[in-house]
Amino acid sequence: MIKYLKIITILLLSSFNLLAQEKLMPLSGNMHLQNLDLPTTNLFSQKTATVTSDSLPFFEDFYYAPTSPYPSINHWVDSSVYVNTGFAIAPPSIGVATFDGLNKKGYPYNPSATSVVSAGADTLISRPINLYSKGTQTYVPSDSIGFSFLYQSAGFGDNPETNDSLIVEFFKPLAPVMSGTTIASYGKWVSAWGTRGVNFPTSGDSTFKRAFVQIKDTAFFHDGFKLRFRNKATTSGSLDHWNVDYITLKKNYVKKDTVNRDVAFGYVPRHLLKSYSAMPYRQYNSTEMGIKFSNFIRNNDTIAKNGIYGYTICASNNAPLDVYNGGSQKIVKFNPRGWDSIPTHCHPSINYTITPQTAPTYFIIKHSVNTTPDDWRYNDSVTQILTLDNYYAYDDGSAEAGYYLNTFGAKCALRYTINVTDTLRAMDIFFDPIKELNLLTSPSVSDFRMCVWQDQAGQPGTLLLKDSVMNPKFFQFGYNKIPRYVFTSPLVLGPGTYYFGLQQKTSQALNIGFDRNVNHMDALFYDISGSWTQSTIPGSLMIHPVFGGTATVIGIKENLNAISNSYLNLYPNPASDVLFVQNKSQDANSVFTLEIYSTLGEKVKELQLNQNLSQISTSDIASGLYFVVLKNNSGIVSQQKLIISK
Repeated sequence: MIKYLKIITILLLSSFNLLAQEKLMPLSGNMHLQNLDLPTTNLFSQKTATVTSDSLPFFEDFYYAPTSPYPSINHWVDSSVYVNTGFAIAPPSIGVATFDGLNKKGYPYNPSATSVVSAGADTLISRPINLYSKGTQTYVPSDSIGFSFLYQSAGFGDNPETNDSLIVEFFKPLAPVMSGTTIASYGKWVSAWGTRGVNFPTSGDSTFKRAFVQIKDTAFFHDGFKLRFRNKATTSGSLDHWNVDYITLKKNYVKKDTVNRDVAFGYVPRHLLKSYSAMPYRQYNSTEMGIKFSNFIRNNDTIAKNGIYGYTICASNNAPLDVYNGGSQKIVKFNPRGWDSIPTHCHPSINYTITPQTAPTYFIIKHSVNTTPDDWRYNDSVTQILTLDNYYAYDDGSAEAGYYLNTFGAKCALRYTINVTDTLRAMDIFFDPIKELNLLTSPSVSDFRMCVWQDQAGQPGTLLLKDSVMNPKFFQFGYNKIPRYVFTSPLVLGPGTYYFGLQQKTSQALNIGFDRNVNHMDALFYDISGSWTQSTIPGSLMIHPVFGGTATVIGIKENLNAISNSYLNLYPNPASDVLFVQNKSQDANSVFTLEIYSTLGEKVKELQLNQNLSQISTSDIASGLYFVVLKNNSGIVSQQKLIISK
């Protein structure tokens, strides 16, 4: 009996050790969508009343993913997928559409759904496409009209199982006058293609597979043909992922035509700074500059071709500060996991040094690659923005998973280096708000305390500050926002290395946003048993320490607890020619005015605003940093920063 008890004890201890460690969990909400409180009909409704048919060829690769989480209304009439640059592994071009179990607002379709049940989830529906004619030509089956796309299961997300699927359907718009097919089969969606997941994959799927369908049925050869993607998934979270890219519909296209004459960026390049994606302007000095960029350029053709790579570093007003030309080099042919390895392309030198700043600002870095011939030019360039404001960050602002330690008293900390004496005011922390519903209903089971540790031989040492008990908070609106937690008392820190994080007062998993495609695991440490351990999970934890005092520009105060942002939604930000603005105030009796100011205090635009989603033209506003102010009869209600980048 004792022997058996000992075996059971060992098994229990082993199970505890396996459970009590750092882990990742699929998210149950999407911060890029859940806070953008769109009308029920979504942005797509603005053009559905006057939709005109597209003509062949039809091509979509979601190249705009760095600036928009939604599919373009130039190609799609409705969608609940997430357009992004984070979930795909080694994509053929920058940007994919990701299908999961979240709706278009980033919330679960059914929070109580069990993992063994799959149900209808996301959809992606094209605008009508004219398959009847183009110009003087009338299409017939012998024109070899083909449809293809590339897809990847899981990627940096969750693996779909055999009860999960990705499905493509075609819409039959009209019935021919003479046909043996019944009328009931027309004016409906019909299945064209489908695939299922795998229960126990040998490894994470990192390849893109090609799907191809030859369109031969004359019932499709009409104006009003449409494509529809949809998936079946566990609908309780960001689960069962499929990434879709390179959607093509064109004439003279057959299955063996696998050549894509296209050179494209696959990821957003790594940032201009050596270590961070953002840092306080007061802390910046020339030693923070990176030495080289890390670029990911892919030749999707089957032959090597000459390509010219270059980048331009611009100030916030878009004025060029430095131009780099990597010259013309032969880029190797398509390799499923390979990237352009030419040093002047993949690791170009950074020869420019930013001067120390006296106020918050940002820099625009434009990367481009040029080859001939090249069928799709949109994915030949990518723009990134470096922010010098009041906070540090390693991540790119997106989360693909939740990081957790399910042990009472567990600690996690991120390493940051302070160059000059400054005052720690707050930390921005993104908690996954939905998976554990009692985070919202029972705060006592989700307690944590923000902490700061001094460096000791390359890991957290002496505890400098343990703040009062807090609970995760969640914004109900506001695009791509991370809640800010203000320290009870500010902490002055001198130059040196420190660790910023939290200690949880619960055994519940506090899922913190985790960026899986920007790897800074060397800066992340955790403690579950009285000693610190460096993380072994590639990625970046979304904890951003905030420094300095409150800043005043044109009489507008930046409130550290972010309450002043709570009534105003701006999207996209950065914006180019169009800005969507939503006033979330519940005060229906007030007249609201929206004002946009430059950093010099000049008012560049003013208009009245209702409580619905409004579309504002920004084509007449120059590139730069601006402040958007929402006012009512009593004064300023809300304010936010806005970046215009063209």
